[in-house]
Amino acid sequence: MKITKKAFSLTSPSSKLSSPPLTLDKSKKSPAHTKRLSLLAALCLQAPLLCHALDVDPGDYTPLPDGTKLGLLYMQHAERKDQYINEKKVSDNAHFDTNIAILRAVRYQNIGEHVTNIQLLLPFGHIDTGGDVDALGSERGMGDPILAGVIFTKGSTQNRAFGITQYLYLPLGEYDKDSPINIGENRWKYVIQGGYMHTLTEKFVADIVADVTLFGDNNDFTSADLTLEQAPQYQLQGFLRYNLTERASFHVGYSRLWGGETKVDGVRMDDESNQEKLLAGGSYFVGPRTQVLATFGRDTSIDNGFREDSRINFRLMHIF
Repeated sequence: MKITKKAFSLTSPSSKLSSPPLTLDKSKKSPAHTKRLSLLAALCLQAPLLCHALDVDPGDYTPLPDGTKLGLLYMQHAERKDQYINEKKVSDNAHFDTNIAILRAVRYQNIGEHVTNIQLLLPFGHIDTGGDVDALGSERGMGDPILAGVIFTKGSTQNRAFGITQYLYLPLGEYDKDSPINIGENRWKYVIQGGYMHTLTEKFVADIVADVTLFGDNNDFTSADLTLEQAPQYQLQGFLRYNLTERASFHVGYSRLWGGETKVDGVRMDDESNQEKLLAGGSYFVGPRTQVLATFGRDTSIDNGFREDSRINFRLMHIF
């Protein structure tokens, strides 16, 4: 069965981490205020990964023929050094670099008049710290596995499509409450995402994706056995693609993330990330059934967490 060689891809979910409180200057502060600041510092260390909902690539919502199977390898490298709390830069020497890899299997099938797929994702991560957060050291291991599935609306085609995706994060990744940083989250998580793809002209294609993330509780947050709760988090992403040839394309994108305020043992952290990001990249079919895709990006603003100076996402996909 012929498969159109358009630049399509699949969502690249990030792994997460958690960490214990940092020591802060508590002079002239009320006990409640100093407790909040200490907990906020711990959560700020989570920001490089925790703040992300489900970053997508252009073409995620291009439906493929019944019976198509995909094998994918994702790799992401990101570097950060500026740390923010409540829109204020508190450090320009807090180096927090992450390397994330994801193995993904996808199978498409038609159910009635709807195109659907089922997916399994296995994330792995490596975290390095330096500068003001050097004491955290490094960590590596498996993240929380993810089960996912997409259903496209009736009449969706490779030129115009709308789909709904559901993701369930299983709390099976490596997590140690006594460790400064972790790859796993030790909590359930559910994401519902809607995506629309529209071929505007022979060369230009637009992608718009929005999602909401719902979080379970982590009842073993830090060695103090605190309870971490988190409000729903929202993300809006958009891409514009330009098809250079049948095999190659170029894309630019924008992402905005908001919501997701946390509470620790009932204390509100007022720590929404409110993050904005710009991205650019391209894709190329190196063979009839093998595609590579790369996207470069950086944060343009963030209220809480570590601001990304640079990131590169790489994806290798083979169509079976």
